[in-house]
Amino acid sequence: MAQGIVARWLGIDFSGNHLMWRPGCTGSNVWIADVRRGHDGPCLFDVRRVQQLPGAGDPFDRLVALVERPDYEAAGIDAPFSVPDVFVRRAGGHAALVDLVGARPAPGRPFLPGADMVRLVAGTAPPLAPPKPMRAADAFWRKRGVNVRSPMWTGARPGAPMTSACLKLLHRAGRPMWPWSRRGPALLVEAFPAGQLETWGLPHDTYDGPSSPAVATRRTILGGLATRLRLGTWASTLLSSADALDAALCAFAAIAVSTSNASTPDVPTLATEGWVAVHP
Repeated sequence: MAQGIVARWLGIDFSGNHLMWRPGCTGSNVWIADVRRGHDGPCLFDVRRVQQLPGAGDPFDRLVALVERPDYEAAGIDAPFSVPDVFVRRAGGHAALVDLVGARPAPGRPFLPGADMVRLVAGTAPPLAPPKPMRAADAFWRKRGVNVRSPMWTGARPGAPMTSACLKLLHRAGRPMWPWSRRGPALLVEAFPAGQLETWGLPHDTYDGPSSPAVATRRTILGGLATRLRLGTWASTLLSSADALDAALCAFAAIAVSTSNASTPDVPTLATEGWVAVHP
């Protein structure tokens, strides 16, 4: 831990739907968890929607202000930090990709629409060929039976809008990113709640929504999470919202990286595509 920095980690459940970032959105699926080191392990200090962050700007601006301050160890973000290798190389490398997408104006919204991002990065309008290109990390999780969206897909259940939103945040925050950088403070890390759950042997799908089966699955997940994180008064919030639960799970990607418990494989695309951090 860097001297003078609180032993604190953030988990951010993200969204590529620009409507979820509106100031008046009371049902936003963008949640931020604040996890801190306690006497007997990590504890959940706070979890809230992005609209509830302090500050006077729009919610996206308030999140930027939160992550650009170097007063935490690391932040795990549930969104793609990169795109498949061929497109990163076309942009001139990962740093150039972040600047290319992040610096592009998006009038009336906080980030480019997914289709505009794909057109900018790929040089052609979607759908691409193949229509759902994957990174090495995406293929890794798919082989393990975890549902993964392509970061360049713009059809049903698209991944491209999430990628566009994340690249904008990375650009504006200007913080170091794992695995391109290994040192913080305020190190940004790609998280994947479903992958984290699969790693822990917990249910990793069909836990969103108000149905009885979904609530029962969240209750099972909470039981496993409670052995790793002191939930305090926030257990009911995580039980009622899969997005709040995902934010807490994202914090474990941040903890893994800052405690040297996250590993990366020996893949040739690591420098362009990055990787997803999970806690063992």
